[in-house]
Amino acid sequence: MLQHRGKAYWKIIIDNLVSSGIGSFPGDGSILKLVDNNSNLQHMVGLGYLSKRTPRFKSMNKVNVILDGFFVDIEKLHLHPLIGNSSSADSLYKIYCIFKMLLIDKENPEKACEFLDRHLRGNLTMMYDGKTYSYRDSTGFKPLVSGTDKNKSISIIASENSLRIPFPKMNFQDVGPGQLIKMDTEIGQEKILSLPTTRTMIDPFEFIRESHVTATIGGKGVYEVRKKIGKVQADFLSRYTDIDIEAAYAEPDYPRPMTLGFSAEYRNHLPKFDLGEAIINDRYDDSDRMIDFSENISKNKMITSGKSLKYILKHKISQKKIGLIQGTIQTGITTKESIYYLRKVGVGSVSVIVSYVPTVDGRQVGLYTQNRELIAHKYIGQVASLEELNTRISKELGADKVFYNSPSILSKGIGISEYNLWFPEWVRFLEYNKR
Repeated sequence: MLQHRGKAYWKIIIDNLVSSGIGSFPGDGSILKLVDNNSNLQHMVGLGYLSKRTPRFKSMNKVNVILDGFFVDIEKLHLHPLIGNSSSADSLYKIYCIFKMLLIDKENPEKACEFLDRHLRGNLTMMYDGKTYSYRDSTGFKPLVSGTDKNKSISIIASENSLRIPFPKMNFQDVGPGQLIKMDTEIGQEKILSLPTTRTMIDPFEFIRESHVTATIGGKGVYEVRKKIGKVQADFLSRYTDIDIEAAYAEPDYPRPMTLGFSAEYRNHLPKFDLGEAIINDRYDDSDRMIDFSENISKNKMITSGKSLKYILKHKISQKKIGLIQGTIQTGITTKESIYYLRKVGVGSVSVIVSYVPTVDGRQVGLYTQNRELIAHKYIGQVASLEELNTRISKELGADKVFYNSPSILSKGIGISEYNLWFPEWVRFLEYNKR
């Protein structure tokens, strides 16, 4: 909700009333006012969504189902006995039709949730006949929260865990893994059923970037977790690798807590280590009301307008051995751009320290990366350790050194067993030789 510096596109659809905007999501008072000023509404229940980009299709102006996560085992959905005339539709619509058939037409919520649990990693919300149904899969892969204000005048179910900022008067609680929640104007919120939880599988990227820094996940504050991630990684790198840096800086904004934790811990090993926070004031031209939606657009803007990286603290980084803290490396374009400007101001060396594990699967970093060629993907099956991968990626990026995080080190920083974190399978076996 508050990602992308509060510049996400949002839309609320209540009956035939559509409200949308760019920027921070409206608070509860604004939503109530929106509804009160439209007396012709048949239902007082609506769906809303947030997006990094404006809708590309007219069909997104009216939605009946919303997904946060991804689907699995969908190759044979067209053969499902309840698929009907939707066998040639996209996966989301197939899932929606079968789920609705089981839940509404067959009146079998247990079968409906068991169906979703087989194919869903995340949560799904559907609106039908003036009611919404929200299901969080039994692994708890993505967050889902519910809240009601003190006057019982508005209730919310959302795949977002930092709602206490725009809705300070509402009481929020987590929807449990495997729970199906129904919401309508007559009864408010009602838990229909809970499937047994067999194994918690949390998306670690929620702690790295997806969730807002003020959020909590499973009782853990994201800000403190990010500091701990940096602290644990600094402890490992300072002891077991050939890292040689004098200061660490965040790029872009969201790894700042990791950088603070990293720097504080690294100072235990190198007392003169410089406690910095950021070297880049703003990577984008903020005259636009929204953040750039793709790295290609950002690259074009840099070429045509000359407005891109604006460094601060130049006097502190000249001739210094810099550690550049990145949350993740996806295609490598952002990192290459950063290294170019660092070299331009005369740094001594640039070591890229990545808080996340090697990114090879777009599902873990949001829908807007699914169709890109991620930089580590080409090395699947070619490297046996993170040391090897680090060497290859550093040459490709033009960095002096690259240090990815490993699944075991990241899980230790988050404070959750590696068994309960979801990673692409091949990454689980890529570790440092020295552990």
